[in-house]
Amino acid sequence: MPRMYVLVRRDLDSQYRNVQGGHALALFALEHPDLFKTWNNETLIYLGVSNLITLRAWAEKIKVPFSLFKEPDLDGQETALACYCDDHMFRELSLA
Repeated sequence: MPRMYVLVRRDLDSQYRNVQGGHALALFALEHPDLFKTWNNETLIYLGVSNLITLRAWAEKIKVPFSLFKEPDLDGQETALACYCDDHMFRELSLA
């Protein structure tokens, strides 16, 4: 069963992580409105990745539609991504 996954960088402050994840989710809604409607505000899971390099590696690996948020206050660094997919892709990650 597909779920909405949000990957956030653990090298960011915990409060900042939540905000960045929210931005990634909002960006997903804008970029993929049909998938966002299909999700219908059901299961949402925040997962943590260690840093920017790891987040970028995940962005390269994902083969389904996703949205990658870049924070202007951090010189456009990627901080979080949102993806609506089956859970098998992110089994190795733990909660954020």
